[in-house]
Amino acid sequence: MQERSDVILERRTRMAGEEWFMSADDILDKNVINPQGDDLGEISDMRIGFPEGRVEYLVLRYGGMLGVAAKRFAIPPEAVIYRPGDDNFVVNIDKRRLEDERGFEEDNWPREADYSLIQSAGTMAPPTREEAEAMKREEPPPSEVVTTERVETRPRRR
Repeated sequence: MQERSDVILERRTRMAGEEWFMSADDILDKNVINPQGDDLGEISDMRIGFPEGRVEYLVLRYGGMLGVAAKRFAIPPEAVIYRPGDDNFVVNIDKRRLEDERGFEEDNWPREADYSLIQSAGTMAPPTREEAEAMKREEPPPSEVVTTERVETRPRRR
């Protein structure tokens, strides 16, 4: 009898030289969706931790009307990807979870991101520029641009 292996990591490999940056002005007020396309709100702020000087979390503002009665959530920056094809940020959070959670109060900011909001099922990776252009054209990217690597677990021998 053959034992089943579970995929524990799926990573998309990119061509070298794809690193690029965004300014805070480009990030703030940017729309956020989940992989299912549900509107999750927008990035309203970010917190930088010192003395390291790194972004601790992005603030996702969800719901409310013109910012009034909106909920705020501390999202880890590494859980957010940017899709230039439709100019959205994507984060793997179930919209119902945001409806059920309280978020944090304007006068009581958390010290760190809330990793519990992020769904670990499924992989997300930022698209390459070629993939983004293909999304605009609704064509798949050339096969030599994207490869998928699967890492599987194997049962331990005792």
